[in-house]
Amino acid sequence: MPASVPEGMADLHGALPGCRALPWRAVNGMSRLRLARFAVLACSASVLWALAVGIAVITAGAAAQSLALVAFGLDTLVDGFASAVLVWRFRLEGRSSERADRVENVALRIVGWALLVSAIYVAVQAISELANGSRPTRTTVGLALAGASVLVLPLLAYVKLRLARGLDSAALRGDGVLSAAGGALAGTALLGVALVDAFGFGWADPTAAMLIAAALAREGWRVVSPSK
Repeated sequence: MPASVPEGMADLHGALPGCRALPWRAVNGMSRLRLARFAVLACSASVLWALAVGIAVITAGAAAQSLALVAFGLDTLVDGFASAVLVWRFRLEGRSSERADRVENVALRIVGWALLVSAIYVAVQAISELANGSRPTRTTVGLALAGASVLVLPLLAYVKLRLARGLDSAALRGDGVLSAAGGALAGTALLGVALVDAFGFGWADPTAAMLIAAALAREGWRVVSPSK
């Protein structure tokens, strides 16, 4: 493996097709078309992950009454949808820069509103869960997928944020935040269930979910406001 790959990126470096050719320390010096191709790879990986994990986690979380798991699954699906739009956007990069710019604006609004909708849903459900005093139960499938996501999603977020900086793409940055939030929600779900099991802290799951919702709302508003 080339020495230019940052520490902690080894797994993704080998897992994503084409990432072996990406010199991470020279992202800002790469051509825009080449960066766009890597952005397509990263966003395509998010779409595949969302399809494989999102629905399964939401189903498992609903069965276990774990809001953090449901919120994590929802965020994963939203991230996958936003990533699909960005795949379209960056595939246009070499064909029509004017059209790509228009798609960028559309993608930016979609990502921003997706962040806000996710934040509102999670916050409302968290308040309801706190009021009802419900507690999540253990779900082996949900926790296994959440544990895998704690490792995978931060790596995807790192890739997207680095590429977003090189491409000067606010939409890709917002999508990177969605991936990072998904990893945080996965960790929150694991922590919430652990606290309930160990100490009976039923409030831990919805409280942590509300903190994540606040972060999603802040970033969503930051993304949407300039695009209006």
